[in-house]
Amino acid sequence: MRDQPVLQNSCGTCAVCCTALGFNAKEGYSKKAGETCKHCTGTGCGIYETRYELCRIFHCGWRKQPLLGEEWRPDVSGVLLMELTGEEIPEDYRAAGAGLEFMILTDESAITRPGFADYVATLVSRKVVVYMSLVGRPKTVLNQFLEELVAAGDMPGLTRMLVHMYKLHLEAQRMGIEAPDRGAPR
Repeated sequence: MRDQPVLQNSCGTCAVCCTALGFNAKEGYSKKAGETCKHCTGTGCGIYETRYELCRIFHCGWRKQPLLGEEWRPDVSGVLLMELTGEEIPEDYRAAGAGLEFMILTDESAITRPGFADYVATLVSRKVVVYMSLVGRPKTVLNQFLEELVAAGDMPGLTRMLVHMYKLHLEAQRMGIEAPDRGAPR
């Protein structure tokens, strides 16, 4: 039996994962990232008690982070946090444990809001791998672009770099570029 993580935060009426994530359930239903699941009521799952296995095992990264307040809930922050483990972590960052993917759901205001750059800086300073993505798009490791800024304590520069990386994601999306995730240098 799988160990279930201790979830500190409650979804409440957030149903971001029901739209942002794509999946192919072994029970036969699939959907693309960005499409709302046919079972989503807008404030939760209409088949919650019998939901698909992959929905039962998915846990939003915000729910696992007890120190992140309600302002980090995905439908409030515009950011879906996803914990990454195992082979998803580049070798250089495995000693720090799980990594975090920041899927930007809205616009650059999700990045420029208070607390975002501070949290990313904390993770980068601890050698935790940090990814950025957009809905339905490949993720990019950010650490190598942020480490010097974090070491220098340059929070305005860090925020500018995060916004720049977000805009590069938007441009790649606009151009239809589907670059593979290459992770961090090894």
